[in-house]
Amino acid sequence: MTGYALAWLVLVVSAVAVAALVFVVTPRWGRLRYLAAAVVLAWSLTPFRFDGEHWAPAFAVAIFRLFLEDGADARPSVFLLGSVTAMVLAVYLVVGIVLAAVKRRRDK
Repeated sequence: MTGYALAWLVLVVSAVAVAALVFVVTPRWGRLRYLAAAVVLAWSLTPFRFDGEHWAPAFAVAIFRLFLEDGADARPSVFLLGSVTAMVLAVYLVVGIVLAAVKRRRDK
């Protein structure tokens, strides 16, 4: 296994662990904790090509370009993160609407 693949494997394992931790420590949030865990996973696992041949998590590229690289354009990575967040939110809302409709139908 190459170092590149190992780095992504470590990222996946740690992202799942952080998402599980967010889910466990936020029981008062109710169903919103599913959304929080999903956003953690989406942000952690969204790849972004930052040069011609290398990929990195979009949140890491955004942080580096926003705060650590002078004159770097962070807009593409931030736009990607915003788009992914919007998609996760849309799926969350659709699933919530479907579950509410099923529950309402079952209660009749």
